[in-house]
Amino acid sequence: MSPTPLLLLIAGAILAGTCLGPPTASSQPAPATRRTVFSHLKVGQPVTLKERAGLYEVGTVDDGGVLTHKVAEVGDDYIAVRDEAGVAESRIPVTAVRAVTHLKTRPE
Repeated sequence: MSPTPLLLLIAGAILAGTCLGPPTASSQPAPATRRTVFSHLKVGQPVTLKERAGLYEVGTVDDGGVLTHKVAEVGDDYIAVRDEAGVAESRIPVTAVRAVTHLKTRPE
């Protein structure tokens, strides 16, 4: 007596479900936090913005200092800054950034 097609279909589905079932939580590593050049900048943070030869330098200072802009938005590949008067906002792609610097004025 040969198995019926319906019985073969059910057995195949059970076998496929056990072999190709959804991955468990332990089988996948936790996603790593992606760090970008803008990772340490926060919305509302005061920054300096200098343009040199078509590229921008974005800087932060421990104690404030003379800062010309505030961070309005931070993306993986861009930053939006607003001037201190709150009138103009600029979106700067990472390809137009020469450096992101931090000046430490307090000893550690």
